[in-house]
Amino acid sequence: MFPREAVEDFRRYWRRRRPGRSTATHYASDVCIFFRWARVSPGGVTVHHIDQFIEWQRELGRASTTIQRRLVALRMFYDYLAYREDQEIANPVRPRRHYISPRRSLPRPASDDEIERLFAAIGSHLRDRAMFTLMLHGGLRVGEVSRLRISDMKLKEDRTPTLLVNGKGEQERMVYLSATGAELLEDYLNQRPESSPEEVFLNRLGEAITITGIQYRLGHHCERAGIWVTCHQLRHTFACRMIAADVPVVSIQKLLGHASVRTTQRYVRVADKKVERDYQAAVGKLTRGSGRPEEGEP
Repeated sequence: MFPREAVEDFRRYWRRRRPGRSTATHYASDVCIFFRWARVSPGGVTVHHIDQFIEWQRELGRASTTIQRRLVALRMFYDYLAYREDQEIANPVRPRRHYISPRRSLPRPASDDEIERLFAAIGSHLRDRAMFTLMLHGGLRVGEVSRLRISDMKLKEDRTPTLLVNGKGEQERMVYLSATGAELLEDYLNQRPESSPEEVFLNRLGEAITITGIQYRLGHHCERAGIWVTCHQLRHTFACRMIAADVPVVSIQKLLGHASVRTTQRYVRVADKKVERDYQAAVGKLTRGSGRPEEGEP
């Protein structure tokens, strides 16, 4: 009943449409989750199965955005089946009935305490310190860290160390490294076997570490530290720190590799120091006008 061949064809289809992105992996994974739960063939799925699937996902505590993505993936899977078979196939996912309007949540940066505890847990593990420092100091995505190659690094020139990063949609961008990040990379490379693959970060077998491998390592350190931080939160933290340091939004957009500045502006709402200063100035005036003593006054 599990449509293994159709799901694999669906995965390949999205790899052709979105090369260099994780869309194919996520969509195929979402479709697999549904059919392993439903235990029926694609032709046997009804709108009632979709209703029940949504309820099951909610009972598991899945976020609305996650459920919505799985519904979109499933609807696209049925559209693909109709395209592949060149015939009308009823799509059990009905947008007006099933789609969820997810709330627009702001990025969640990690706190300074969480960052401190995370790196205390990592300790002297050079590879892991280097990987997660690149996310925190350079805003790299987990996939970009996994794909980073030796030839992409410029560490020993008489200027700011840089990385040439292959981002979403195979779009390249220049990322600048902090002194800490560059030093960690050099120390890690010095202990790395010379006959290693071109990829920078390797697993214990001497092969390029995968996205899953990096996420597993972060989860391992978080468990030891008694916190929970994701790879993407480290990237969020980088962006929010840049905003807090009054770096222009357009510059941050280029550093993060966002196609649209509107995506970057979400971080302004999290860490806009100008708004904070305006608020403090206004509160100060209001406090003085009320006749109450300001903080610190007798």
